[in-house]
Order: sequence, then structure tokens, then C-alpha cells
Amino acid sequence: MKRLILVRHAKTEHQNYDRDFDRKLISRGKNDAAIIAEQLKNKNIIPDYFICSPAKRAKQTAEIFAETLGYQNENIDEQQFLYDGYTTSGFLNFNSMLDNSYKTVIVFAHNPDIALLATALSDEDFYHFPTTATAVIDFDTDKWERINAREGKVSLFLYPRIFKQ
Repeated sequence: MKRLILVRHAKTEHQNYDRDFDRKLISRGKNDAAIIAEQLKNKNIIPDYFICSPAKRAKQTAEIFAETLGYQNENIDEQQFLYDGYTTSGFLNFNSMLDNSYKTVIVFAHNPDIALLATALSDEDFYHFPTTATAVIDFDTDKWERINAREGKVSLFLYPRIFKQ
């Protein structure tokens, strides 16, 4: 089995930079990322490989998850296409090149692309994919290149609000 975890970056400051790329997490976003990362850890869902958009907010989210899940920040793989936009087939082409020794890969990116990807790869429709939303999608294969659209099964969907009752 291969497991793909798709995470939308955490809550950010409003656009007050010349470039959207430089927006940072606000305190709430940092707390939300820690909550969701801790939930994954408690469920023993520990990724082997981290991939993120190089945008500041996605990278900060990935680093919070990495700290909680015991992954080294310097090993986070930044991929520009996760910021620029991508299609499902483009993502699957990238995904097919992953080392098959990785059983669980986590990806940090942006809406609407990350929600659309979660929908395209799974048996669910993600119309609501708030900041720090995390979809855990399982595939019945032992090779990344054999992952196809609509073949994944969502085993877990988390977002911060469900933990703030």
C-alpha cells in the first residue's frame, strides 16, 4: 500500500507583501498546524518523505509538521510546481518518479489545487478544504507509478475546527 497525505497550508496573514509568495503563517495557523500534526502522530501516521511548495506559508506549515513527526527540515523537498499550479496528470507524472521505498508521502500546497487533487485521486468530493485540511489517501499498490485518479480511498480527513469544540 502507498499512502499520500495532502495538506493545505495553515492560516496566513492577509496579503500585505508585494508578492503572495512571501505571506507567513499567523499564530492561529501555527497552532492549527501543530494540532493536525499531533493528530497524525497520535494515529501513528508518520510520512517517509515531505514535499512542499516553496511559498513561505507552505514551507512553515511543513516545518511544523516535520518537527512534530520527527522529520528533518533540511530534507523537505521544495517543488515549484506546487506553487505555480498543476493538473492531476502533472502531479501523477511527478509522483511516479518517487522512490518506491517511501510508503507514506506528505504534500503541502495551496487551494484550489490541493482540494481538486484530493478529489481527483480519491473516492470523495472535497468541496470544503479549509486551511490546514489534511486528507490521507490510501492506494492499493506497491509502486508510486501505479497510482491513478479516482483509485484512492480516503482513510482520514482532518481540519482544525473539528478539534476546537
